Amino acid sequence: MNINNEAKMDLKYLDKLKEIINTIAIPYEFNLDGFNGIKIISDSLLHPVSVGNFKDKTILLPKNKTQKYLQDENYDLLKSTIYHELCHVDLLNKLPHLHELHKKYMNEENYIKCFTIMIYMEYIAHLKSSKLETPETKEKFYKPVNQRNWDFSDNCDKIMFVKSSPYIIGRDENNKYIMKLENFELKERVLEIQSEFENLSSKNYIDNYSILSNLEILVSKYITND
Repeated sequence: MNINNEAKMDLKYLDKLKEIINTIAIPYEFNLDGFNGIKIISDSLLHPVSVGNFKDKTILLPKNKTQKYLQDENYDLLKSTIYHELCHVDLLNKLPHLHELHKKYMNEENYIKCFTIMIYMEYIAHLKSSKLETPETKEKFYKPVNQRNWDFSDNCDKIMFVKSSPYIIGRDENNKYIMKLENFELKERVLEIQSEFENLSSKNYIDNYSILSNLEILVSKYITND
């Protein structure tokens, strides 16, 4: 896998990163056509909480944060992050129409449809990549979700809920974490979206927005185009 060391990561860390990448078992059914590899970039170019991202058919890893994970031997987190972004590469090739629609709706500021596609993609990617996440990583994610004082009359909280829903649902196995959510209203709303996500999973990821009509209805309860 090609690595573009744009941000000049220390070579000893770069070599270790290459070793870790070579241990990732990529499923034969993954379609990675057009994938450009990994680019090491300045941390400032990604969201502060982001461990990695996928843009323009390239996986982006923040230099300092990645080096810190390597220094701390937190290899599992890096493996699960890279695998998750590879899932997005696969989805880009298998669901090109939905990806184009996502760009179109973003430009048109149709946030309901844009969010509908976005969380569907994130759900699938997390469903595939969560198997590489350690229990410690999952616990670290669910703790602030559980402790947050969710207010579903607040627009910011409603948007945060929709954005978080695929991460909450896709990485949970057998509702181990969801059923531990202390906020009853949050749990009920998560389970409502989970039910539709699971229904969509049975459709083998059809590249057609029409299958997302019920999910769009749920998203419209939280997101507006205003």
